[in-house]
Amino acid sequence: MEPQVRARIVRQRGLVADAPGSAEAWGALGRTFQAHGLEPEADAAYARAERLDPGNFRWPYLRAATIRNIRPDDALNAAGRAAELNPGYTPVHLLAAELLEGAGNVEAAMDRYRQALETAPDSALAALGIGRLLLRRGELDAAQEHLERAATLAPRAGPVRAELARLYAQQNDAEAARRAAGAARELPDLVPAEDPLLTEVWDEAVSARGTQQRALRAEAAGDFEAAEALYGHLLDLRPGDADILYNFGNLYARTRRFGEAAERYREALEARPEHVVARVNLGSALLMLGRRDEAMDQLLRALDHDPADPDANRTLGGLFAYRGDNVAAIRHYRAVLSRDPQDGPVHRDLAIVLAAEGEFEAAWEHVAAAERLGSPPNADFLLRLQAALPRPG
Repeated sequence: MEPQVRARIVRQRGLVADAPGSAEAWGALGRTFQAHGLEPEADAAYARAERLDPGNFRWPYLRAATIRNIRPDDALNAAGRAAELNPGYTPVHLLAAELLEGAGNVEAAMDRYRQALETAPDSALAALGIGRLLLRRGELDAAQEHLERAATLAPRAGPVRAELARLYAQQNDAEAARRAAGAARELPDLVPAEDPLLTEVWDEAVSARGTQQRALRAEAAGDFEAAEALYGHLLDLRPGDADILYNFGNLYARTRRFGEAAERYREALEARPEHVVARVNLGSALLMLGRRDEAMDQLLRALDHDPADPDANRTLGGLFAYRGDNVAAIRHYRAVLSRDPQDGPVHRDLAIVLAAEGEFEAAWEHVAAAERLGSPPNADFLLRLQAALPRPG
């Protein structure tokens, strides 16, 4: 392990050896293990703490959080014990709800999400969970109320915007669906949540991986200054690490500092030239800087490594269309749809360039798909297409 991680574990094990009957010592060791991805070891330490201190809800809760991905049934049992001991701790209800939802037990999951919302009316995760389940039931008005509440509580949470995009598409509000889907792609894939016990765990992390998770959480919470400082510390720990540089670039891109984002992406590519996503994001940052030729060069180079990359093909389609090279645009848009035939905006844009090439019948096919997927072309384009070839059927 990294030297600083090994030193932390050795120190915590020494404290347990000095006080083997102390639940707090075992719990601290568990937090150290959990913070560094050693889930089975953390589970064993928390189990010892729970035996020594059975009335303390922290130990079953932290056990549940530790093993949720490796033994979800045991995690659910542990979460149940924690909830009985402290029913006012919102995160334990959220954890149980997520486990129940993952197991397909929708009604029980809904009950837990509602308990979480009762104990913490400002919980974006609870509102999101309820809204997501209502949407899957087809209760669109009730789902909208909860999902829009979640968006108000967590305006920078990508998962909330993604659910709203699905909702608006089902309501046939194409423009709202388009805006929400675009926001989901730009925002962090995390929903900030208050969880003091897990915050204690993650604060134990001294590894590069743990520090990166803290940086991502700070970014999701909108604390960009803290996230930037953590990424700087990460680069001190691991100079030239391609993934750290890539995530650092993403932070700058999300805060619209595209020049600095491009610099970090270039550094990531120097460390790992085959880092396709970094090259695609470099192309997007250059495009935002108005450097279209450089952007196109980077995106085409990304396709050398992954010809089917949807983001590179999508952006190249738009660039070629802007240049008037509709044949190339069509080729790239079709590459996106070969991987994701449900991409409504690409169906819409493909219809436009097909019409420009006189392929009116094919254009109508993609108009129909775009409309079905909540991304219809504007009325002016439809009128021009109708004049060129009346809509089939």
